[in-house]
Amino acid sequence: MADTFQESLPDGSTVVPVILGTDKTMLSTLSGYKSVWPVYLSIGNLSKAKRRSVKSKALILIGLLPRYPNGPKTHTIKIAYQESMATILCPLEEPAKSGIKVLCADGRTRHTYPRIASLLAD
Repeated sequence: MADTFQESLPDGSTVVPVILGTDKTMLSTLSGYKSVWPVYLSIGNLSKAKRRSVKSKALILIGLLPRYPNGPKTHTIKIAYQESMATILCPLEEPAKSGIKVLCADGRTRHTYPRIASLLAD
């Protein structure tokens, strides 16, 4: 039995840690000062400096979480959040199981397996 997920992968394969982040954002005055929670994705194989650089395009918007109206029970909000995140992350399910070939910065093509490593949320 492999000690880590990385050790269980075929030779030459690698794990790509996926970092997700969301934070409340106010929309313009044209929308009536409404707010949404954008969901951003980056990968952990990048340096912190590269991930934080605006020019690197290392942080991409993958979805918007809905604003929940005041009043519904906490359980209802949790279910809506979980279903929204499941829909947003659905495209990662198959690559996480069978892997995906990716052209890396060094020019080599690698068989990669994305895994959610962290979720930074407000």
